[in-house]
Formats: sequence, structure tokens, C-alpha cells
Amino acid sequence: MSGRWFSFCLMIFLSIFTQNVYGCDVCGCAVSGHQFGILPQFQKHFLGVRYSYRSFQSVHPPLFSTDTEKISRENFNTAELWGRYVIGKRVQLFGFVPLHHISKNEDNTSLTQGGLGDITFMGMYAIINQRTSEDGQWIHHLQAGGGIKLPTGAHDYYTIENEWIPGIQKGTGTTDFMLNANYLLRFNEVGLSAEVGWRVNGHNSKQDFKYGHRWTTGLRSFYIFRMGESSLMPSLGGMLEQSGRDTHEGAPVDLSGGYSIFGHVGVDFFSSRFTAGFSVQPAISQNVADGNLTAGTRINAQFAVLF
Repeated sequence: MSGRWFSFCLMIFLSIFTQNVYGCDVCGCAVSGHQFGILPQFQKHFLGVRYSYRSFQSVHPPLFSTDTEKISRENFNTAELWGRYVIGKRVQLFGFVPLHHISKNEDNTSLTQGGLGDITFMGMYAIINQRTSEDGQWIHHLQAGGGIKLPTGAHDYYTIENEWIPGIQKGTGTTDFMLNANYLLRFNEVGLSAEVGWRVNGHNSKQDFKYGHRWTTGLRSFYIFRMGESSLMPSLGGMLEQSGRDTHEGAPVDLSGGYSIFGHVGVDFFSSRFTAGFSVQPAISQNVADGNLTAGTRINAQFAVLF
């Protein structure tokens, strides 16, 4: 074999090998920002568990003209232990410990993995602490704060084809910083809850990869049905998620970043001892990974004990 043909074949081999090591960018992602939702009694601690289900369909464009388009489906089931500890009248500390179960199916080939995700700690401060109007009809509350997400989840999973897929890792391999603010306004039994969150992602030095920063904003309306000392609260609203492009070796990653808009229909039950809730979030509009990633309806449930 001549030196020219050897160099040409070596270039082709290295190109294919690089795609195998870092191949699938169009995938759903289990590691996302945290939302508090409508929290129970402000002055009580709580400990509980939250469950969430996420699903995605990913279209993988062919690399070469002789290749065919591939479609994969990813499912993420997350059970998260979370709690709140109240300090004084205005400070609240939160902790989140997620356990992920991830499955991916492509061309009748399936992979599954599960385990501990990235643990997050956050602190919130009540800027407006449940201020009530003189007639007692209006109540509003504003709290803001931030926290840190630690790289406790495994982030070195490779497929049998030696692909490192960023979207199906249990953790990001980075230390990230969170900012959050939520506001509640209530007139008698009718209210609105608004929330905004921002996650500043760090750099995964092992893979030389960085997930794009993420914004999450949500708005919910609700009505409180009193039942003695307990209450039932249906809610209706929506949520917008935005993500910047990921980067690999300092360059923007194609087929990453975008926005998704989800609706929200849910119901929560509150008592003096515990709270429980369930919600469904259908996808309304989205353009993620240049339209190659489609999210399905999300399902959420939670239960917490107050003390």
C-alpha cells in the first residue's frame, strides 16, 4: 500500500473512530434543573420523594450519503428524595438526591442503566414573607436563592459501540450552580405561582464537554378547596425551558440547545401532616436540537411528610 493510500485510509478510520467515541448528541437528558412548584406550609420542615417520567424521540441524521436516518427512543424514570429544613422565619435549606433509571432503544437494540444522579443543595431566602393585606384577602410571598449541584452521578458510560452519549449519563461530571426565584400571589382561594430558575453548568474535563446553560420559567394558576383542616388544590399552567448549545473541545455541538414549552395540569393535597400531588405536562411547542429531538408528555408525582 502506498503512503498516500495509507494516509487516506488512516484519516477515514480516525474520522469514524471519533464519531464512535462521541457519537450521539441528539438524545434526551436526565440531568435538568430543579423546580420547587407550590410548596406546603412555609414554617414546617418536610421530607419526601418525587417521581418524574420523561420520554424523547431522537432523529439521527446520516453522516454519509450511504447511511440511513436512525430514530431512537429514550425514557427517563427518576425517583428523587428531597427535603426542606427551615431556619428562622425566612431561610429554607433544600436537598435533592435523585436515582435515575434510563433506557434507550435504537434499531431494536436496547440499553438500560440506573443509579445515583447528581446531588443538589439549595438555600432560599424569603424577601417578602407571606405578607397579608389589611383585610386578609390578599397574600403574596417572594423567595429567592441558589445552590450547587455536585458531580455525584456516574458520567463515564459507553455503549457497546464505544459511544459516549452525553444525553443518557446519570450525571454531568460537572459542578454546576443554580439560581432560583419563586413568587406566589393569592386572593382568597384563587392564586398564581411563578417561578424562574437558571443553571450555570461547569466543564467536564474528562470528556472536554460542557452542557449549555439552562433557563426554566413556569406559571401556574390554582384554586383552593377547603376540607376542614385539609385542602385540595387543582392547578393549571405552563412552563418554558431554554438551553444553550453544548460545547465539545471548545466548539459548539451541532444538534444541541433549543426550547420547549409544556402545559401543566395537576392537583395537590395538603394536610397538617403530609402533602401529595400529581401532574401531567404535555408538550405544546418545541424546537430542540434543530428539531431532531421531540419530547413526550411528562408525568410527575410527589409525597412528603411535614414535621
